Amino acid sequence: MSTGIESNLEWLSPVYGRIQTVYLGQLTYKNCFSEVIDEGSGKYHCGIWGLNTWAGIHDLFPIAGPKFREIMRNTLDKGLEFTEEGTGLLPHSIPIGRGEEIGCRDGKKFIEYRCYGGVHGEGYNLDNMNCWAQMILLYYLYSRDDVWFTDEKLAKVERSVNYMLERLTGEYNPVLLEAGIEGDWTENTNWHADNAVANVFFYRTLVLLARAELIKGRNGLARKYDEAAERIRQEFNKDIKDGGFWDGSRGCYVHGNDGTGGRVYGTDYFETTANVMAALWGIAGHFRTGTILGYIKRHAEMENPYPIMTNHPVRTHARRPQYRQTVTNGDVWFFLGGHSTALRLRNFQRREATRLYKVICDYERENGTIHNSIFGDGSVDGKWSPEIGNYGGLYTPFTEGVLGLEPMDNGLRIKPMPLDGLKRLSVPLFYAGKDFRLELEGDGLKVISSDIDGKPLGKSPSGELMIAPDAVKNGSVVTLRLSR
Repeated sequence: MSTGIESNLEWLSPVYGRIQTVYLGQLTYKNCFSEVIDEGSGKYHCGIWGLNTWAGIHDLFPIAGPKFREIMRNTLDKGLEFTEEGTGLLPHSIPIGRGEEIGCRDGKKFIEYRCYGGVHGEGYNLDNMNCWAQMILLYYLYSRDDVWFTDEKLAKVERSVNYMLERLTGEYNPVLLEAGIEGDWTENTNWHADNAVANVFFYRTLVLLARAELIKGRNGLARKYDEAAERIRQEFNKDIKDGGFWDGSRGCYVHGNDGTGGRVYGTDYFETTANVMAALWGIAGHFRTGTILGYIKRHAEMENPYPIMTNHPVRTHARRPQYRQTVTNGDVWFFLGGHSTALRLRNFQRREATRLYKVICDYERENGTIHNSIFGDGSVDGKWSPEIGNYGGLYTPFTEGVLGLEPMDNGLRIKPMPLDGLKRLSVPLFYAGKDFRLELEGDGLKVISSDIDGKPLGKSPSGELMIAPDAVKNGSVVTLRLSR
């Protein structure tokens, strides 16, 4: 059985090989995934960050092989090992000194929980902490590996989430998170303001945790986290004057809010992460998703020549003078481009999504790497090359968009959205402890028939297929035939 991606699109098939040459060949340190940096004296492995690692690997869980999964489990175990004493919070980052053990610098244990180590009074980095939780939960939902994901590990995730629910909400809006932001990422000068990005990532974490609790048979806890997620979704979608993040006059989400529509950061620009993720993860709903995509369409410069700017318009002055640097200046991050592409596919913008995805694949092939970021003048941040988070841009459009994979508590949901011109696709999948193969035939959006190892499955009026954990075995072939 073939182990790679096979398709009729010549630019798509080579993507699978980067798992071996980049992730396993360059981004692995002491059997964990790690960032690589070159500060002028040669490359070295410098640490494991929550958001960057999540961006780089979470969409590889269902399509990568056994060695990748082994390294990924080791990486996740590091996050579980280094929870903060007292709070139980998962880490922001696990630094590595040059040639040292993971989690050490200058021979001493060194773990970060606050932005920039809290040197300027910064709060907890909650988006990174939630990304650790999401990676852990996603791997369990895809693998159903109860041997690895013990009750002790689940309790650590619960403790981190519960601390946020109980201790890090209430100052502005009684439901929404109020602390912990990546200051240069979200362009926010107040370290304790309600923050759109942190709440969007927290919502997704709660949804995934509820699914894991259901698999473990803990229905009461599943209900608790589902209800918490729904409260966040409702409050998040309120108008800014009512304490939410939605600005109906512009048709997009904004940043911080004091609960009355005051101290709203970013009313003069579009912050991509919060808007794209809210739409992709179901927070925005159909109407708001349409207006967000409409905003991007009206500002075509956001995606030229590369997908997609972190914010619009470009900021050219430092919001925090003490850092003596310009921050969030409209640079391009490919993991955002990957999620934007998946969002387009899932909203039937196939032509636009295919264009964006091919730009990412072509850039990697032509440059031999994907850099940390591309600035407005076309220059790159070459210190982080290859950059683990942005390499995820090769896979998010594929896993979340083309295949439409979503691990649920009752099975693996597959809802294909083929790229423009894609008529044949064969890809390795991993689910519930089995390695098998998924075959897509045809270029339509409607599943007209499907089978597992030649045994026909029932029709799905919704155009999706739900595979139960025990439905396939090692070596199985799942075939979906698509029609317009």
